[in-house]
Amino acid sequence: MKQFLELKKEQKLSMKQSLNLSQQMKLSINILAMSIEKLNDFVLEEVEENPNVELKFFIRDKNFYRNEDISELENISQDKNFYEELEEQINFLKLDKKMRESCIFIVNNLNEKGYLLLSKRELLRELKVDENYLTKILEVIHSLEPYGVGAFSLEDCLKIQLKQKNIFDEKLDRLIDKYLILIAEQKFELIKEKLNINEEQMRLYISEIKKLNPIPSRGYNTGKLRRVIPEIIVKKVEDKYKCELNEKVIPQLSIKNENEIDKNFYKRVNDIILAIEKRNATLLKISEFITEKQKIFFETLGKEATTLKIIDIAQELNLSISTVSRTIKEKYILTNFGVVALRKLICMSSEAIKEKEYIEKYIENENREKPYSDQELTELLGKDGFKIARRTVSKYRKELGYKSSSNRKV
Repeated sequence: MKQFLELKKEQKLSMKQSLNLSQQMKLSINILAMSIEKLNDFVLEEVEENPNVELKFFIRDKNFYRNEDISELENISQDKNFYEELEEQINFLKLDKKMRESCIFIVNNLNEKGYLLLSKRELLRELKVDENYLTKILEVIHSLEPYGVGAFSLEDCLKIQLKQKNIFDEKLDRLIDKYLILIAEQKFELIKEKLNINEEQMRLYISEIKKLNPIPSRGYNTGKLRRVIPEIIVKKVEDKYKCELNEKVIPQLSIKNENEIDKNFYKRVNDIILAIEKRNATLLKISEFITEKQKIFFETLGKEATTLKIIDIAQELNLSISTVSRTIKEKYILTNFGVVALRKLICMSSEAIKEKEYIEKYIENENREKPYSDQELTELLGKDGFKIARRTVSKYRKELGYKSSSNRKV
């Protein structure tokens, strides 16, 4: 009987330790994903009413940061975060762990417009899933509001919205897939000819397309602007770029009178301190690795970047993909040419891949009697949300094996 009671006691203690560990891990994961402003708000809310906890270097309001190195910069961000809106919806859905993490990974790889930065091939490789499972993941993403998020292209974005409106029309899909450029050029007679439709059908199709939103993130902004706060400062030392934490904006907690503080509250504060320390160490570690790999990004003042993916960082640093994804979320670095989102240094190469895909698509579907010039391709890419220079378009066109417009003309 005595042995049985001792065994029960040990099991109870083990369960309690396991529960505490789980709570600590959850706290650590949440703090890792927080922006610096959210971290400050969280810490202030936790400890501001306790006189035995000292809090240093926290942001009291949105206009706090006025360091000389950044006061001239015009980098701003939206108060209402688009990515958090999507993650909240995911957390409300009944999904298993793998599906939830996969969906959050995709949300963290959307650009500012709500489009996917990675191709299907890259998603299959990084998520380590088959095509059927990826289809299920994308179905969840496409069910989120605003409709159209998670699209690979403008055409994909519009068709996702039609599907959510229960509109299924093969000719309308064909118009979106192949002839959007004709709408922009107001070549309505050619549209009717290509689709074999009458005037009324054409007007209905165009009217329906105009109701769709080409930029899913639009409308989810509050319009209130705030200054972006960098947590990492990148400086050039001799021929290398070094990272350091911007300690002026990171909240620092300390307990003054341990004997006068509630035991449970003491543990809570101590857990927060440890979670912040782990967050800072992970952020610095990942930032140093990215900076080392992206030297060309800093040398060219952000105009060029090497191929770098989240999975590469995770494998090199022995971290999980979800840890890297959470760490770079809403984190910014201060460079000598401005404030840059850490996410941008990872997604840059995928953006270039998408640009090449669009160039190839436009050239393959162009009018051979009047092929697109590099300037026209640049303007078309601009309408699709890609900010790209004409000389870069020319470079990509040559890399894809296409001749100049004059040599492509039939």
